[in-house]
Amino acid sequence: MLSNHKLTLVIPARYASSRLPGKVIEDIHGLPMIYWTYKRACLAGVGRVIVAADDPVVYSVLKKYNIPFIETSQSCINGTERIAEVAQKIYDSDFFMNIQADEPLLNPQTIIDVYNDGLDESCFKTAVSKIDVPYNNSEVKVAISLNCRIRFASRSAIPYSSALNPEYYKIHGVYTYSRKILNHFNSLAPGPLELSELVEQLRCIEHDIPLYAVKTAHTERSVDTVDDLVYMRSRPISDFLGPT
Repeated sequence: MLSNHKLTLVIPARYASSRLPGKVIEDIHGLPMIYWTYKRACLAGVGRVIVAADDPVVYSVLKKYNIPFIETSQSCINGTERIAEVAQKIYDSDFFMNIQADEPLLNPQTIIDVYNDGLDESCFKTAVSKIDVPYNNSEVKVAISLNCRIRFASRSAIPYSSALNPEYYKIHGVYTYSRKILNHFNSLAPGPLELSELVEQLRCIEHDIPLYAVKTAHTERSVDTVDDLVYMRSRPISDFLGPT
């Protein structure tokens, strides 16, 4: 782990999820989902891990399992805004990494890959993973330049499949940014693209913040629906105890 907490990994845990309310504390093998996500983030060993929670129900669960957390406002509209609030309460980190709370089977190597790509003060970075089927609207797809700059992000299938056989990449839910970029992002208003797609990375594109993709080899589904939750409960507990 880095000394003096240069990097802090933050797991935004919004209780009132629009698609599956309360999912962060849903039971998977006798433990809440946020427990598994926290433990897997810790396995990466690249920085301290804390949860950014917004509801007393979640606070009580985190206390029960001795998971460190910071209380945040329920008014935050996305995870990056929630982490910006966390950054105002802790002062010893130069960089922050967003870990989605709904990825209890997150491979720690994904975190390591983003970290190894470098901590850059001037840009916003996000993990992306190759996918075969681009039609799941819960997954955000990206169009990437030859130097891995993300030029657009959408819940629709991009790029359009013509006579060529395009490669499709989805955003994987691991983002990293400096305190400077985080504060700048949070000072900006969402634009029409972000409001239409409900994709926070589009704020970078609309306001010309450099946004780069880090290609990672492994992907696992997040929990966005009841079917996703059933799937997670069907996996053996051994899958949650180490890398998948």
